Amino acid sequence: MTAKGSAPAGGEPFAAFRAWLAGHRGDVSVVAEDGAGRRLSHLPDVPRALASTIKVVPLLAYTTAVAGGLDPDEPVRVGDWDAFHPFDGDGPLGAGAHHRALTALGIACDEYGVARDPERLVPLDAIATAMISVSDNAAPDYLRARLGDEALRAAATDGGWPDADLRWFCGETLRSLFPGDPDLTARFTADPAFRREVLDRVRGEPISAEAEWAWTQKTAQGTAARLFAFHRHLATADTPAAALARHKLGGDPLYKGGSLPRTRGFGLSTDGGTVAVLFTGTDFPDVPLPGLGLAILADLPTFARDLGVRR
Repeated sequence: MTAKGSAPAGGEPFAAFRAWLAGHRGDVSVVAEDGAGRRLSHLPDVPRALASTIKVVPLLAYTTAVAGGLDPDEPVRVGDWDAFHPFDGDGPLGAGAHHRALTALGIACDEYGVARDPERLVPLDAIATAMISVSDNAAPDYLRARLGDEALRAAATDGGWPDADLRWFCGETLRSLFPGDPDLTARFTADPAFRREVLDRVRGEPISAEAEWAWTQKTAQGTAARLFAFHRHLATADTPAAALARHKLGGDPLYKGGSLPRTRGFGLSTDGGTVAVLFTGTDFPDVPLPGLGLAILADLPTFARDLGVRR
């Protein structure tokens, strides 16, 4: 079986990734099942940094609430969304995810991605869309504050991920600036003086690559097995909430990726198959992750051999 839109596993750009893969088997976790019933499982239960792959959980919490009557057109003050954006941690200055999310909505913002007019209104659904389309980090935090922790935990459990490591994205970014402190999300959203202190830190000397890597290893962790189970639920569940989530994830393929320093991951479903991949290391080729997922589903035996997995 060949997954729709897939590229040959041995062709570019995936030949370079397969070569890297063969020499870094311990740095990769994969769980995949294609539409023909073939399955690949390699280090499925090893905890690794999840990055933005975890955003599928607040997505399902949101779509569950909408299916239950929450109005997706509910107006949201942009300043309340901005409150969860700690000025940094989501991309280059002037081109970060939150900056791109606001710009796409026609909302002027400064170089740190903070709206110049915080009184502007956007529909709640636009925030959920930004969480997936540009992987805005403030979006899942706003949705969590709006829906409540219990809604996220319930969505995680419904999707087969009852032990999901659910953290505030804002708090994780702040921990890179204030190592050793507890989660500072609540303080950041409520204390203008602390927000100014954070902005001063962001404007200061960047943290070193070593400190950044140490921080990455302490961010939210999860396994490929749990990520796979959740994406399989999103792809197959016959519920209004799952159908809404599928629409947000792009239809075909269904995809959500994530990245941090020396870390990549994604979940993808198409044509009856699902794949979840988490990998960490250095010098891995920069390949399009959706295409990689399709290539894996198109040729599980080839990737199994690269990983040293016996059928």
